[in-house]
Amino acid sequence: MQNTFSHRFSKNIWRILPDADPASSLWAIELRDTEHKVASVAVIDLAQKTMQWEGVPLGMDWWSSVTAFAYGRFFLHHYRYPDLPEPTDLSALSAEDGAHLWDLPNHLLVKVADKNRIGVAAKAGSGFSYHLCDVRSGALLPHEEIVAVDEDQVILEEPVRYKKGNVFFDKLALFIEEITGGHQPISIDYLEKRPFMIFSYYIYHQDKTVQYLLIITTKRELVLHEKLSEEREGIGRSTMILKASALIYLKNNNEFSSLTLS
Repeated sequence: MQNTFSHRFSKNIWRILPDADPASSLWAIELRDTEHKVASVAVIDLAQKTMQWEGVPLGMDWWSSVTAFAYGRFFLHHYRYPDLPEPTDLSALSAEDGAHLWDLPNHLLVKVADKNRIGVAAKAGSGFSYHLCDVRSGALLPHEEIVAVDEDQVILEEPVRYKKGNVFFDKLALFIEEITGGHQPISIDYLEKRPFMIFSYYIYHQDKTVQYLLIITTKRELVLHEKLSEEREGIGRSTMILKASALIYLKNNNEFSSLTLS
């Protein structure tokens, strides 16, 4: 196992998405400056161990969000009416430099079909109408086209969260307490990639929650035990994700870190 890349941003990391292309080493990071209400994007290349670029793409505002990243393009949902938690418009941008590619008003992204097509939806009365869209041009395709599942699309592994009351929580919490010499988790995220067992867990410390990353082998050999954040106001969303052998995790809300599990 080795640390492959780490980068600390001046803004908070809101979301991390890998390129759905299994051959790609690119990751898109949605950033938020809560003081100035600015949303931006950065793209990291783990193979090159560099940040390709960081900035505010054309058309992105505080109400925009990165909704998908696939085959060198990332897609933004836009909220024309911020008071309504429902996206109204879609745009596509290049992962290479953030260049604006196209807009598709009155549509939202439903799924990535393959490297050339996405599924989109538009409001129609009280429901939605569904279409395929050419990612190269943003043009809608004929209705008779069938969306085929892209078998080569990347499979991501995201952790399962266990909290008090879950049938497995007490057993996992006791295991962590034994390994760490006393930490008593209040929430546990768990991932497994043999022979590694990966835990992201929270404990109480002086009326605040503190988050740790714990990696051990199935033989109970300690690989890594690291504090990810401290004095949090509460328990955050999942902060780790696994693509192939690359484990991506978030530290202190603004630091992107990666490990190669091998």
